[in-house]
Amino acid sequence: MKKTGFFLSLLLVCSIGLAGCGNSGASSGSNGDADGKVTLTVTHYMVEKPKVDTFKKLTDTFTELHPNINFDIQVMPVDKYNDNIKMKVAADDQPDIIFGRPQGMVDITKSGAFLDLTNESFMKRVKPDYLPNVSYDGKVYGLPIDLMTNAVIYNKDLFKKAGVEVPKIYSELVDVTKKLEAKGITPFAASWKDSASYMSFMFPDMFGNLLKDNPDYPGQIMSGEKKFSDIPGYRDFLQRLNELSSHANKDAKDIDYDRSLQYFAQGKAAMDIMGSFAIGTIRSYNPEGNFGVFMYPATDNPDENVMTYSTDDTWMIGANSKHLDAAKQFFEFMASDEGAQIWADGVQTISTISDDIKPKEQDPIASEFQEIFKSGKVVNNQVKPLWYGQYDTTFGQDMTFFLVSDPATRSVDELLQKMDDDFGKINRMN
Repeated sequence: MKKTGFFLSLLLVCSIGLAGCGNSGASSGSNGDADGKVTLTVTHYMVEKPKVDTFKKLTDTFTELHPNINFDIQVMPVDKYNDNIKMKVAADDQPDIIFGRPQGMVDITKSGAFLDLTNESFMKRVKPDYLPNVSYDGKVYGLPIDLMTNAVIYNKDLFKKAGVEVPKIYSELVDVTKKLEAKGITPFAASWKDSASYMSFMFPDMFGNLLKDNPDYPGQIMSGEKKFSDIPGYRDFLQRLNELSSHANKDAKDIDYDRSLQYFAQGKAAMDIMGSFAIGTIRSYNPEGNFGVFMYPATDNPDENVMTYSTDDTWMIGANSKHLDAAKQFFEFMASDEGAQIWADGVQTISTISDDIKPKEQDPIASEFQEIFKSGKVVNNQVKPLWYGQYDTTFGQDMTFFLVSDPATRSVDELLQKMDDDFGKINRMN
């Protein structure tokens, strides 16, 4: 494929010497101020308060151990995050530490903006099974500190009130949905306003069984080898999305991700198709809620259903950082037992560092996520890159338009055709 304007502008900048590229302009030392102090700039798009607070605890604890190193933490909106990082790289204003996945930022990764971490000692603490998730073209660029598992979080009290059991197959899930509504209970909490919400609603289906049965189908579509309509089961996935999303809260198109979690936590909906990353936020709204987790049943064969997972919160180092030593020291800390324990305690997710790292007081929601994960009926959804760049933007636009449309009149076949057309246009431009 042709290079984008972003790549070309970076190459031009490198060629005329206005900014360093790759590692050539980076110092291996800390390059602190005159008083020997170093300030590491960090960018992320985390919105969950438990994650934000726990990351602050990580940086504060590290600074206590290394008083000469401080942090300037900058939060960016998730929907514009990649574009903002591109602009910072092009302007030679690259942060020292960058939140995000190299496979979700392929165009930036290919430009040489992230430091190659393949041979760094702290990467040896990450379980090898997870390294493909943070690699590109044979090199490791990110330090993942936890896993994201996706399933259905449900309110056990509301299930009991409606007289329903945990569904094992898709037809049972539809039946549960109808019985909940018959009792005046909203089946699903959701938000179609931002990507964190609608992607979570789709993720267990779109990147669970569908990906297990069609490995690297996103790559095949982005390469032009196939269209969405060529992927076996894709229309069925969209049909399930169409059916279940019509049973969400009526104001889903008007509220954001955080509000949808609050909606569920307060008992205004019985289920939330969501990732394990949301546990802390749900608990912040209802510490004592009687919640559980079940695998999203995409098929009517319980033996075929799987739970999707991937590495989640991941950190990278800017290749042109003037504080490489300090940044690497912080990564060593995040990958240490102490750092991993701080993160596990605060966020309640599965550690990528060790099976022995678990929250000291594990939330029942986290325990049930882990029980499903330990069953082995799982699929790693980020061995290959998913949507990125213009593909990601277009996918989001098409899905949002569909989800906010009237369920009584919207058409799965029209959506499928539009996605084929829109991705075809992108491929023709590349």
